[in-house]
Amino acid sequence: MVDFPSTAVQRPESKRVRQNSSANPVVSARPVGGFWQMAARIRPGPKAIQVGILLVALSLVHFIFPWQILLYSIALITAVLFVAAAIEAVRLWRCLGQVNVRRLLPTVVGRNSAFALSWEIENQGDANLKGELREVTPIAATPRFSIHAFDVASRGGRVSLADVSRISERGLHTFGPIWIRLYGPRRLVEVQHVIELPARIKVLPEQFASRDELLKDRGAELLLLDKATLSRQHGAGTEFESLTEFRDGDDPRRIDWRSTARLQRAVVRRFQIERHRDVMILIDCGRLMGTETDRGSKLDCAVDAGLILARVTLQSGDRCGMGLYDNEVRGFLPPVAGIPSLHALTDNIYAAQSNFRETDFGPMFAMLQSRQAKRSLIVVISDISDEETSQQFRASLGRLGRRHVVLFAALRTPLLNRILRSPIETMTDGAKAAVTFRLLRERQLALQSLKHTGVFVLDVEPNQLTVPLVNRFIELRQRNLM
Repeated sequence: MVDFPSTAVQRPESKRVRQNSSANPVVSARPVGGFWQMAARIRPGPKAIQVGILLVALSLVHFIFPWQILLYSIALITAVLFVAAAIEAVRLWRCLGQVNVRRLLPTVVGRNSAFALSWEIENQGDANLKGELREVTPIAATPRFSIHAFDVASRGGRVSLADVSRISERGLHTFGPIWIRLYGPRRLVEVQHVIELPARIKVLPEQFASRDELLKDRGAELLLLDKATLSRQHGAGTEFESLTEFRDGDDPRRIDWRSTARLQRAVVRRFQIERHRDVMILIDCGRLMGTETDRGSKLDCAVDAGLILARVTLQSGDRCGMGLYDNEVRGFLPPVAGIPSLHALTDNIYAAQSNFRETDFGPMFAMLQSRQAKRSLIVVISDISDEETSQQFRASLGRLGRRHVVLFAALRTPLLNRILRSPIETMTDGAKAAVTFRLLRERQLALQSLKHTGVFVLDVEPNQLTVPLVNRFIELRQRNLM
């Protein structure tokens, strides 16, 4: 188990995570190595291949008609070809040392969101250069390889190349290396060289990377508590806020007798809903969370919603912590306060991946028992299969509910609902529907038994998790249950 760092990086949080472009340092394409290294990076050009085909044809003719002059012609053409190709290869090899390459790449992008990828090639030599640039992109990126032709003028000439890419998986991805291939003026040979120019890019959930994206299709349905840090929330809280004159309907038990005696009129204490409460968001990374949906896996939706909830929690003045688990604790960050702490929460959860292991909540339960003694809101984002196999998990959540407020967000499996909606045409379809109906019934019974233990349950589709989860958090907060 690896603990997340408990100190947050003090970076101001804006309404939008900026996609800042990071320019890699200018790297020269100067090759390193001797003759054999140079020979390994030389390939024949189109003209050399054409001449080679001509030589093969002449050899076949000479095999049929063994003319002496034809043999001399083949030998002469071969020698001239080799000499010209060698001269051109040496020239191109030297030109490689006069090419500078720089890549422009965003530092943070949203998952499956298009972003610009550009390169700048500078020629410091005395000859014009033509060639190709090939960028090796991450496995999850589209396109997998980016190939562009360029033509750079001599003496400081520059050319810019651009492409659009997207990455379908969250995490930290690496671009590079870059391959540079130069063409000779006679196209007899092509010289190529690899430039080790790695660059890393963070891929965050698409909703978290842009607040505009979050609100684009949801309007006023999601209550983001934008003014929670600027206004007081009055209610049946226990945190003292101010003294005010007694009015009809006020609770007489809240009269401040000392202030009443001093001011000679009835004064009551005014309270507000507590702040700086702890919220722990626990995300399951087990096998069930690897199920694919129409917006990535269940884990993708859970991480997306978890980061949005963390943002709302910090904006409302509370403290937020994160935990990852499958059959063991994968990470645990105790609650931290302040909007700048969102950066630390993001760094420690955005790259979470499912290892397809059976989930065991026991280690995380023990971790909470030992490190989270203060009454908190425990948000568990996971799934539940049936009543029998989830018995230990439900018992752990029930025991947590005695000390904390527990909200369990159960993510449905879209495939099961699609099977039930499909028409039954064969015996196999009927058997699938029967098994699916039984699985859903057992799952519903397990959730019902979990509600009886005092745990708040949220049963939603994975791609619709964010709005109900945040609104349920706001509801629990306004009811002062935390």
